[in-house]
Amino acid sequence: MGLAAIYTGLIMVAIIYMTTSRFLGFTYNDFTITFIEYGFLYILFLGSPWLIRTRGHVYIEMLTAAVPDGFRIVLSRLIAIVAAAICLIWTWYTWQIFMEQLDDTMGFDELRGQLDIRLWVSTIAFPLGFFLMGLEFLRFVFTKEPMHTGLAGIASDHAELEETKRSLAKELPKEAGG
Repeated sequence: MGLAAIYTGLIMVAIIYMTTSRFLGFTYNDFTITFIEYGFLYILFLGSPWLIRTRGHVYIEMLTAAVPDGFRIVLSRLIAIVAAAICLIWTWYTWQIFMEQLDDTMGFDELRGQLDIRLWVSTIAFPLGFFLMGLEFLRFVFTKEPMHTGLAGIASDHAELEETKRSLAKELPKEAGG
């Protein structure tokens, strides 16, 4: 996640560089656009595991909110196992693609041919991201806390707000005293 955040900041700097260069009538480095385009892939795949960890990814709690707590936990762990399995299968497939491109001495990005960028540069983030996403889903299988809270829609947002208020209330006395 930290790498994705750093890359996002660097993309903002690159966009400012490109915009300023064009405004002043200068040319900019051809690599800048490629840096931004590849950055979107890296940010997506390196940031997604963090979204899963913090439950920031899209998932629907209508079914898990409608069942009793005991069954909800089992169902939540089953969903996490299936999601982890899918991510790990995609890890294997994307690893095969990455290795094939790594071994291909003539495999260059044809859209960016003048820059001589190897194809594997665009796909290295895929197996890494899918593997880390699979691990995050497995974390919900083997830890005490299930992925699904049992609250749907506005109730979930309200519960999250209350939890944030409680954690802030705990932190404020520590900061005031220290």
